[in-house]
Amino acid sequence: MRLNALASDPRAFGSALTVERDYDESRWRDLLHPRWGVKVVAEAPDPIGLVAAVPHAERERALYLYSMWVKPPYRRRGVGEALVAEVLAWAREHGWRFVQLRVFRGNVAARRLYERLGFTGDGEVMGLAVS
Repeated sequence: MRLNALASDPRAFGSALTVERDYDESRWRDLLHPRWGVKVVAEAPDPIGLVAAVPHAERERALYLYSMWVKPPYRRRGVGEALVAEVLAWAREHGWRFVQLRVFRGNVAARRLYERLGFTGDGEVMGLAVS
């Protein structure tokens, strides 16, 4: 799913298909380990979207939401909103106080989605208190 996202929308992520397609199974399994936060996949019945959140590297009690992606035929159908809602619910359940993300300035659709969900911020960084 992640490789499909990188192939479909290469400018939407902070990584590249050429990097991640060389990951071996061990690397992928390590990335799915719970110590790395939460990973959510939407299915209908096959995977159609994904999002992840990990502890923020610089901000205490904050999660960093990343890798949000929905297959093009399923966009604007509420899948992205449902994925982010799952992360926010998980964050509240596990005592996280803040969720931060980065969205490229030109990604108007993503910015609108996050704003609808209550995220605010100028530039590429947006955040939401979840306590």
